Amino acid sequence: MEFREVVDRRRTVREFTDAPVEFASIERIIEAGMKAPTWDHWRDWQFIVLHERKDKKRAFAYAKRVVQRFDESRYENRQLNLSQKMYAYAMPRQYTMLVECPYVIVPLFRCKKLNAEWVSKLNPLADAWCVAENMMLAATDESLGCSLRIPLNREHDVVLEVLGVPAGWMTPCFIGVGHPNPDERLPEQCSASPVGHIHHGRWAGPGAQGRLSL
Repeated sequence: MEFREVVDRRRTVREFTDAPVEFASIERIIEAGMKAPTWDHWRDWQFIVLHERKDKKRAFAYAKRVVQRFDESRYENRQLNLSQKMYAYAMPRQYTMLVECPYVIVPLFRCKKLNAEWVSKLNPLADAWCVAENMMLAATDESLGCSLRIPLNREHDVVLEVLGVPAGWMTPCFIGVGHPNPDERLPEQCSASPVGHIHHGRWAGPGAQGRLSL
């Protein structure tokens, strides 16, 4: 698959078929993740791979509770913007998209506590997201799809404790991998055109003033 086709086809999948996935594909996907840039040059990442349904159900019980609390009726018979439409579609699938796919990959990066005082303090997290994106692109190249869940509030610590992850490690997300259901409804997407998003030399739009001087 050509690179631009991979980029164009990569999307979040929330419904999968029962078709099996060869573990060799999972290994290649993780290998692609290992080729991401790393601020400390160590590539000190670890990956937990969940395949058995019972293990996925145990790990993502928190997501199941989040879904059970979600009130879909709040979004019925309302004029919704694009973000609200996507939220209303995605939330009911936050548990099933992980439990019902063949594999879930949990990428782990070494970090005791996030510190966002300066952008540079988030280097370990930024690298972990590069790992995740590499893996999602690699999955697309394997003609597979990925679901993506960012852990909500305490969910991060709950899941890592269930999975036996030692202190000092964090995860940016949970990535489900499988064959996309061809009948899944594709929600409306925002335009990916760069037109109107590029500034030459300096910010040229509203809010250009008011930044701190050096």
